[in-house]
Amino acid sequence: MDIFIKRQKILTRGIDFNAAQCLEIGALTTPILHKNDSHVLYVDRLSTEGLAQQFAWNPEVTPDKLVTVDVIWSERPLRECVDGTFDVLIASHVAEHVPDLIGWLQEAQSVLSPKGEIRLVLPDSRFSFDCHRAPTRLADLLVAWLQKRRTPDPRDVLDFALHKIHDKDARCQDFYDGTAHTKNIPPQFSFDTALDWVKPAIKDLNHYVDVHCWVLTPQILAHLMIPLVENGILNLACSGFEDTAPPGFEFMVFMTPEPDPARCAESWRRMSEQAHDPLPGSSLARAQSTAAQDMNEPPKIISRGIKWIKRYLRQ
Repeated sequence: MDIFIKRQKILTRGIDFNAAQCLEIGALTTPILHKNDSHVLYVDRLSTEGLAQQFAWNPEVTPDKLVTVDVIWSERPLRECVDGTFDVLIASHVAEHVPDLIGWLQEAQSVLSPKGEIRLVLPDSRFSFDCHRAPTRLADLLVAWLQKRRTPDPRDVLDFALHKIHDKDARCQDFYDGTAHTKNIPPQFSFDTALDWVKPAIKDLNHYVDVHCWVLTPQILAHLMIPLVENGILNLACSGFEDTAPPGFEFMVFMTPEPDPARCAESWRRMSEQAHDPLPGSSLARAQSTAAQDMNEPPKIISRGIKWIKRYLRQ
């Protein structure tokens, strides 16, 4: 199945399009929801014209292909940008870009109906161009939240530029099969080019550089969410989860409001247990299985020695 079709099928599962009020964030040229069959508003940090200028370098993102942005969500809280509440909020390959993920989720929840859902698609860093980058830490999320960041931290910009591999080299199926190894793939940018990436962000902290601020896998996200919900910073439970499935390099997670911190935490623990690392059938999983089997089996010389002793004792 085509990756986009599969993504759309999962993200729209169970939605009553006759009644549901929906927001889709960052749809650009490939919306999951369409105006002719759903009640949807398109949200982005820039107007349609602004997005066309930002992506002028990309021949796939042209003004005629972009959705018409209904709501600009940039400096103001989301609840001040829209009227009413929404049953579904969809964001595909957006959340990894936002400078303050905790604050972004808080603002998203603020416009949800009581039983509404945030439905996210996120790249799995094990199989994406982030494969050389260190995973996001809890401290990283918390500092961005305490700073109320609206632009990426210069350190995130530099980390992205220093370690990103070229899109053409990020071959999920090859990484899964073991026919390509991430350690053998060089970064896309030179050291000097990476420094040039970050200089504008250091000179002007309000300068926006579009990078992946967060480096996640399904298990890492679940582990990060547990202390956030246990301590009342977020009160979103995991209401659904789709693990990474090559050739796709993404996973999906659904979140819904839950006032009970214990229930929230338990839902993320369940996701952590369900998320596979490594993925079943992958080259890494096979290697680990072989290594574990070898550890459980005595070396051949010991095995032969045991057999000789047993034969001697029977004499």
